[in-house]
Amino acid sequence: MSWYGVTLLGAALIVGNAFFVAVEFSLLAARRQRIEQWVDDGRFGAAAALAQMRSLNLQLATCQLGITVLSLLLGWLIEPAIGSVIEGWFEHSPLPEATGRIIGVAVALMIVAFLHMVLGEMVPKSVALTAPERSAVLLAPLQAVFTFVLWPFVWVLDRLSRWGTRLLRVEPADELAQAHTSAELAIMMEESVASGELEATEHVLLAGALGFLDRRVAEVMAPASQLVTVPTTATVARAEELVHRSGHSRVLVVGSSRDDVVGFLHAKDLLRIPTDRRDGLLPPGVVRVALRVRPDDRLSDVLPRMRRARRHVAVVADRDDRGVERVVGLVTLEDVLEAI
Repeated sequence: MSWYGVTLLGAALIVGNAFFVAVEFSLLAARRQRIEQWVDDGRFGAAAALAQMRSLNLQLATCQLGITVLSLLLGWLIEPAIGSVIEGWFEHSPLPEATGRIIGVAVALMIVAFLHMVLGEMVPKSVALTAPERSAVLLAPLQAVFTFVLWPFVWVLDRLSRWGTRLLRVEPADELAQAHTSAELAIMMEESVASGELEATEHVLLAGALGFLDRRVAEVMAPASQLVTVPTTATVARAEELVHRSGHSRVLVVGSSRDDVVGFLHAKDLLRIPTDRRDGLLPPGVVRVALRVRPDDRLSDVLPRMRRARRHVAVVADRDDRGVERVVGLVTLEDVLEAI
């Protein structure tokens, strides 16, 4: 084979190897949410890339088959061709023929290994990891063609890999999990701030919302010692006096004891009571029902409960050592939202 033919064939094999390496790493690193957005936008290649991300085992089998075959061809065809060319340089040298052959094989091996490693592996891998979504979408149509053409071999490889995976008591997955824990999200936000992708103020808001998921009622509630209560036997005038003195817009209405919470009273409801009834007892309609929560309840669970019940106040109750339920605090919707 001529030197021109060797160069052309070697370049084609290395480019093919680089293609499969880029496809493999782009599918592994691409964010599915961004690909799905591009599918909605009608971007060419996005639908094919998304389908390949959902059949990841098949795509990896295609890539591995392509990389293996091309690497073998590179070593089988190109290395001897380069070696023979280099060996010819020593035809008129005083070195023995065997020595020239050994030098030719060694130099050819180094050249092929270097080009294969740098151009066929490292460069496409770096490009795919730097822009995984763009790479996946760009290469997806051609990858779909290779998967279709090599389907019988790919199917066998996929079944064998699944069988081997199950032997290790691991259930194979067709796509990568895209969910993240709160700790992983926190790390991602810190890295985004460090890279300049996320502003410091945005980080504070997101970190607060993330921390909200693990916070408990006990962390934001007003303790029982700070609660203002109005007995059910109080007159409207007395209730107005207690509300005015406390400075709070909401106070608890209790029965025989502070732990016997009937509900809560909103200051604006007192304003609707006619003045000629100020000396009478509180009308039942002005006492609102309060939710009851526990101090170890998550705020992320309490918030939807308050919204569904349309209640802005929840009584925090817990059992003491004797098993008697005691009121230990009060939490409002504002307290919960401020925790975010």
